[in-house]
Formats: sequence, C-alpha cells, structure tokens
Amino acid sequence: MRNIGEVLKFRRDGNIGIVRLIGEIDTTLREPLLVFFDDKIADGIDFFIIDLSEAHYISSAIWGAFITILKHLRERGGDIIMCSPKGQVLKIYKVMAFDKVFKTFNSVSEALRYVKGEG
Repeated sequence: MRNIGEVLKFRRDGNIGIVRLIGEIDTTLREPLLVFFDDKIADGIDFFIIDLSEAHYISSAIWGAFITILKHLRERGGDIIMCSPKGQVLKIYKVMAFDKVFKTFNSVSEALRYVKGEG
C-alpha cells in the first residue's frame, strides 16, 4: 500500500489546512486519508482547501471520504473548499455534481481569500 505522503502535500495557515493531491488517489488511500484529516481536525484545523490541480484520478471511495469529512467539519462550523479540478477529475466532479456540494475556486489563493473573508 502506498503512503499517504506520496500523494498528499500539506501546509497550514492558521486554522486552514491546504492539501495538494498529486497523481492517482485510489481506494487504498481511503483509511489513511480519513486518519490524516481526523488528526488535522484534532490539531485545530477547521477549514481545508483541497488543491486538485495535480490530481489525475480520484476514486469514488475518496470522494465519499471527503463527504464524510465535510459533514463533520460543517457540524463544527468548518468546511472543505475544492480548487482547480482538471481533466478527468473535473469531468467526474461535474457529473457527480460535487460542484453543488463543495464551494469551488480556480486557485488556492482565491480559496484562501474566501475562507479568510477577504473575497
């Protein structure tokens, strides 16, 4: 099984976590992804910006995990913001109507301004 660190890069800006997904995010990464997000939430992250610009594939199990995390965050006043879906990821994103579930921006900087109340 691949390590979550191979497909995910993280940085923090206050209570905002910026997560860049890289390459193929398949079903085997569901549990490690949930643990990663749970740890970050426990560490005070209330908002996540998910940068999809380098993701080539995201399995349905991963999208399901994002929905689970989203529900948990919204109960606490937080949120998940998606940005820069491209190619096959964008196609699935639109077909599955995730653009109706997640606030979506074209860039991480736009998403950061929104979360910080600057945009």
